[in-house]
Amino acid sequence: MDESRRNLLTGLPVMGVAAAMAASAVSPARAQDAAAGGDAWDRIMKAGVIRFGAANSEPWYFKDTSGSSDPGGVESNGVIWRGVGPATAKMLADAMGIKLQLVETTWATAVAGLQAGQFDVMLSLDGTPLRALAIDFLTTQMAWNPFNLLVTDDIKVTKWSELDKPDFAVAVMLGTSMDQFISKLLPKANIVRFQEASQTYAAFQGGRVQGITGAGPEMDLLRERLKMGTVVIPKPLFAIPSGGGLPYETNPRLRDYLSTAIAYLYHSSEIQNAYEDYARWRGLDPSKTVPLMRERMI
Repeated sequence: MDESRRNLLTGLPVMGVAAAMAASAVSPARAQDAAAGGDAWDRIMKAGVIRFGAANSEPWYFKDTSGSSDPGGVESNGVIWRGVGPATAKMLADAMGIKLQLVETTWATAVAGLQAGQFDVMLSLDGTPLRALAIDFLTTQMAWNPFNLLVTDDIKVTKWSELDKPDFAVAVMLGTSMDQFISKLLPKANIVRFQEASQTYAAFQGGRVQGITGAGPEMDLLRERLKMGTVVIPKPLFAIPSGGGLPYETNPRLRDYLSTAIAYLYHSSEIQNAYEDYARWRGLDPSKTVPLMRERMI
């Protein structure tokens, strides 16, 4: 899950406009490479390795420290990673005929990490107006994350408007994009705001609220963890596109290649299949989870 959803417009929870502009400056190492006549594609192919950032958050990235040998793991520097990001990154590296290296980072520091040259690409990093001042983005999407709800089993709804009533209590994290979204969409509902995600879970478990807001498949994972509730995607459908970020380059060959490859993997359902493999590993029935493909949500 990308922390850019904390603010749909800016998408940079720890960076203001000035910081974002400063981050867009070319790093010394990148400037040196450019002076030597190499661009990102050339440097990567010459080194024989492509580095992807990995932020530990399910189902996008999960650092498996259990020592499990179950299928679906992606090894990098002695660490096993699972999830949509590592699986997709492995497919891309294999197609390029080079090695994959996963570099641990966080959503909050991913933009700075790309600019500092710590890694070459960050998948599942959502493109936003402010982030685009600092880094480049793939021109195609690898997934769509619909706004949805984990609700108690007694609630049967198909439309958002059916929930816009005072007796429906829904938990949100204060100041997040979901807070903004629900406040506008359900002005008559009882919106209960919390500082931490764990507080929303406790409120749902304790019966203080009948629903929790989320985006993409995160609510399915929460349902499995809490062992209660049903995930619904009310109509009309609202979905956030998720793609990938990389540093600006004069020669966009790396961006263009990855965009083409991601489009192929998306439309051939390979990325969806990667998520379903992870869902099964987590004990979920993929047929009962929120899909990553927008075409399957409609």
